[in-house]
Amino acid sequence: MALLTRHAWLSSCLLAGLPFLGGCADENTPVAVEAPPFVFRSLELEQKASNGQRQWSLSSPEARYELNKRLVRARRPVGLLFRNGKPSFRIQSDLAQVINDGEKILLEGNVKLQQLTGAKLLIQGDRLRWRPEQGVLTMEQRPRASDQESRISAREAELQQTTNELTLTGTVQLDRWSTADRSTPPDSFLRSGQAQWNLDSGQLKAKGPVLGQRRDQEGTVLEQLEGQSLDGNTLKGEITVQAPVILKIPREKGVLRAQATTWLFRDQIIRSAEPFEADLERTRITGDGFRADLGATTVDVNGACEIRQPGEVLEAERCRWNWNSEDVLAEGKVRLRRDENDQVTRAMRLEGTIGKEGRISFTAPGSKVQSEVRLPSEGKGGTPGSRPQPNPVSF
Repeated sequence: MALLTRHAWLSSCLLAGLPFLGGCADENTPVAVEAPPFVFRSLELEQKASNGQRQWSLSSPEARYELNKRLVRARRPVGLLFRNGKPSFRIQSDLAQVINDGEKILLEGNVKLQQLTGAKLLIQGDRLRWRPEQGVLTMEQRPRASDQESRISAREAELQQTTNELTLTGTVQLDRWSTADRSTPPDSFLRSGQAQWNLDSGQLKAKGPVLGQRRDQEGTVLEQLEGQSLDGNTLKGEITVQAPVILKIPREKGVLRAQATTWLFRDQIIRSAEPFEADLERTRITGDGFRADLGATTVDVNGACEIRQPGEVLEAERCRWNWNSEDVLAEGKVRLRRDENDQVTRAMRLEGTIGKEGRISFTAPGSKVQSEVRLPSEGKGGTPGSRPQPNPVSF
């Protein structure tokens, strides 16, 4: 809409409200250099596209119009944003300034943008600059967007009205709660650089570095996730952190290094289908992929599990480590090789426990175990002419 057309449209809207003026000037009053503002007990503004579809509307119970400045000052404004002729956001604040007959709109004080469709996201802040013709709304002070599960905040947030694309700049932080009680600290957070978030599809992309933490109610870090960048979908409840990825478990002095890793934040699951390695104090665990259940405090190694520690190596099809109970389970073609006497133990299942020094001691309760021990040759304590013989070994 051209400026002249917009000015004529807004002027007609304002003049239509003249019957509601708070009072009229006395005819004997001297003419001022600058005309006094018109005061309206109610104000209704609306803008339409060339095809006749509404783009936005704004109403206020009290407004002042400064004709020379082409400026409207309104209190407690409430408005609607439209997409394809249908309401998409409800907007409100304490104060509003409509500048140059609608060229720009400035909203201040407890600004709220309530999404009316989709995820019903609520975007809040202290100041919003709105350019209606460009369809751009920029939240400049304390912008934050929240739903029932989480809140995302940044230094600045810019919404494209036509695409529902939200650009977050500065340090971007996603906070999540496991309950509806927002008076408690969030259970987990994810921090990144600039982010692009489509409110319709849920697609989210963000620059790094990426830092995520899960904490208990006392604020102690339970797990920490680090990566280079992220992409995901908030509607599906998943975010993938790009390599190199580091997962730290401070209480157990555990560090897991992986490639691209996905965080299923509603289920508190972290998983990767690519090779990884994890270090305890004296133990290294590797495999073709893993699945960490943060709620159950377990890591499942899926494929080519190898547990290596001083003097021995265990190989299995799959393994599980519980970092809370410090139990370890190996299943499927388990092979435990110890340097001492070249001992090799085979079983379908071995159980272990992590000791104080970070070393795992394995047992095989109730399972069939086959062990082989190579005896020392002559000159090293063995019997002349003896050959290695398989011997049963108990654990």
